Amino acid sequence: MTAPDHSTDGRLHPDFTGCFPLLTGSSAPLTDVTGHWREGELRSFRGAGGTVITVGQCLAEERQFAADAERALATDRLTPLTRWAGSYLCIVVRPGDLTAFADLAGQYPLYYRRRPGRTWIGSRPKDVAVAAGGGCCPDPQVLAAHIFCPGIPLLPGNRSVVAGVERLGGGHALRITADGAAVQWEYETLQPPPEASAATAAEALGAALEDSVRLRAARARTLTADFSGGLDSTSVAFLSLRHRTDPLPVFTYHRADTSCDDLEYARDYARLDERLRLEVVTGTTADTLPYQGLYDAECDGEPNPAAVGAARTRLRLERIAQHGCDVHLGGEGGDALLSPPPSYLAGLARPGGLRRLLRDAHVLARARHTSPLRVAGRAARLARTPPATALRQTAERLESPGAHDPHWLDTLSWWVPPGPEAAWLTASARGELAELARTGAAGRRPRGRRTDDGPPDLRTTLHELRTSASAQRQLACAAAPFGIWPQAPFLDNDVVRACLLLPAHRRCEPPAFKPLLGSALAGAVPAPVLARRTKGDYSDEDYQGARLAAGTLRDIIRTSRLAALDVIDPRAVAASLERALMGLRAPFPALNRFLGVELWLRDTSWPGDSQYGGSS
Repeated sequence: MTAPDHSTDGRLHPDFTGCFPLLTGSSAPLTDVTGHWREGELRSFRGAGGTVITVGQCLAEERQFAADAERALATDRLTPLTRWAGSYLCIVVRPGDLTAFADLAGQYPLYYRRRPGRTWIGSRPKDVAVAAGGGCCPDPQVLAAHIFCPGIPLLPGNRSVVAGVERLGGGHALRITADGAAVQWEYETLQPPPEASAATAAEALGAALEDSVRLRAARARTLTADFSGGLDSTSVAFLSLRHRTDPLPVFTYHRADTSCDDLEYARDYARLDERLRLEVVTGTTADTLPYQGLYDAECDGEPNPAAVGAARTRLRLERIAQHGCDVHLGGEGGDALLSPPPSYLAGLARPGGLRRLLRDAHVLARARHTSPLRVAGRAARLARTPPATALRQTAERLESPGAHDPHWLDTLSWWVPPGPEAAWLTASARGELAELARTGAAGRRPRGRRTDDGPPDLRTTLHELRTSASAQRQLACAAAPFGIWPQAPFLDNDVVRACLLLPAHRRCEPPAFKPLLGSALAGAVPAPVLARRTKGDYSDEDYQGARLAAGTLRDIIRTSRLAALDVIDPRAVAASLERALMGLRAPFPALNRFLGVELWLRDTSWPGDSQYGGSS
């Protein structure tokens, strides 16, 4: 393996490309390793049977790493290499094949392109396309699906945002054989075993989180943590105190004129342990609202929907960096794993579950000001709806987009259907997405043990988990210039496994908030923290930030690269923006995804330069 470049003079962000079979005269599968790699981010073991490489946060200690790698190579049992603590991509290279395992959350994907006699791999899709040859340009259909159908991974499948480059995502493995052929499969479905008890799941989650935090606390020179006042990040910070004797700097973002009450909770919780050093990162209207400094946002190889909050992220990172921090802990992933989607109700629409269905439907309906009978009816309908039918309904919705916003009741589905933003699509792009949905419906196979065959709540949970993993990866990219490595214990493989030991209806008990986490951390985290039942809401900032950045937003839409690719009609997007500027309801999540794609297209140096790259 080529030695990584640890200098800060070249490319700052860690990156690699490689291929299998190996190039003539090469003994390393990773032929180009560049950027500044953090300590432990790239590890390898070379034995008689081959080489084991991990990329990311593999927390195994050196002796265990070497022993397990040697055993796997000797016995041809490779899947146990996904059982080390942490979150990482694992690549195993042997004389006759290369096998890669992405982490369960999908924080460390692998990209690959098949070429005659050889498959190229890498950490960024554009770099893989360039290294492999055969052209390098964005894939308009994948970008459209990313913006308008983000909860339907069946549409793009394994395709990445770069045409001809495939993506190895969370829970999947890839094998490349000696003739260069590549096969991808799901190595762990995360479907709950029927025998697991609530006590077993709570014990497993408590132990997994404890280990994840302990191992990071032991490795960090200067540890810091998020402390939003929310349940996930605050719990991680208190767990950190169990493994550090020195004071722990913790950080809460707050803007003076916001109605969000996170700061009040954070201050109350910080008083529970004198070792906590609470730092309030104060935002300003002019500088840290969404949509400020958009052209300064960075992305790690893929579009970043969180780019609209780049100014706030930079402010937080600047404050954290002042403490000389090298590892910063956060709670990303906790919501996805511990707050089951409403579609879990479909699993109760069966004999033995009806009483629980009616009880939960009543509680959820009351909180959403809707009818319990409508909630129960939607759940029963979802229980009878196969994915193929849902895909055909999605195709119809794309071809005839409605004018109304999706209602909370629409979450009682396999995925939330496209909203009024689907009218932004050109007729041709809308037709292509609809055709993808119909093709997916026609290609459904008999049910098995794949995640695709699991209940709708599991599909939604894993989609949200992988969205969180992507956000964490983009945060790590933004933090690299500050010398900070943000890490999220909830995204670790063992934590994911523990959270999903139980089916969704057993991980929740409305109106209780994240009861599995409360049971898992009882006694380790102060009771007042585990008792919080609310979550901070910053949605009012979208409208304020859009008004302040109206000129920039109009310019991005006017010079849209997606319009040049015939994906969107800029006039339709502009009309939605003007509604938002007047304070009317607007599809901000879709707008944020649109902007993430636009910024990625402009920030990426496309070979030969073209209408979809370069600055405006």
